[in-house]
Amino acid sequence: MKIVAVIVVRKGSKRILNKSKKKINNITLIERKISQLKKVKKIKKIYLGTNDLSLKKLTKKYNINFVQREDKYCNEKKTDAKKMVKNMLQYVNGDIILWAHPTNPFVDEKFYTGAISLFLKSMKKYDSVFSVTEIRNHFWSHIGKPINHNPSAKKHVVASKLEPVLGQNGAIFIRHKKDMIKDGSFIGKKPKIFKMNEIIGWDLDHPWQLDLARALVKYKYVK
Repeated sequence: MKIVAVIVVRKGSKRILNKSKKKINNITLIERKISQLKKVKKIKKIYLGTNDLSLKKLTKKYNINFVQREDKYCNEKKTDAKKMVKNMLQYVNGDIILWAHPTNPFVDEKFYTGAISLFLKSMKKYDSVFSVTEIRNHFWSHIGKPINHNPSAKKHVVASKLEPVLGQNGAIFIRHKKDMIKDGSFIGKKPKIFKMNEIIGWDLDHPWQLDLARALVKYKYVK
């Protein structure tokens, strides 16, 4: 079975303007992600789908496939995520899809390799793998009810000893192409969870998060 990676970006992102071109340690987020995926031995090809033609130069530099996406499939107001997925996968030749995002800059080849291995080992029982961030804290629901702790307990339990809440971080989605293109979903009905910590799973949505990511690299918390 042929495993391929898919990255999609769009021109003129809103919350962080043109965020795929923003740099950490003098490397753009999109090139950082391509370089990380290129090191994964089990990935046979990388597909970059975008409506930003200035990124086409990366095709030759990194020997990847460039897919020019229609503007409507890059606009959340004009189409939904499922249609975007189905459209992109029409141009992808592979059996197993690993969908990655450049906005998770600290998910490197070690984690992609681990997630792929987990998927291959669990295929008979599970139909997909997706990544989550483990967060340990005293969580409450929006109506003021404790989720993972008892505030009335005689003995206070510190956050590090509580059951973590798992947040989908968007870093890794793995699924058979035939299944993903059929329903347009990243995650199947029987998914296997791939866990990572808060720093590794960091997802950049706002300018302050990009600044913090740069600081994490500068002070060597991550590479």
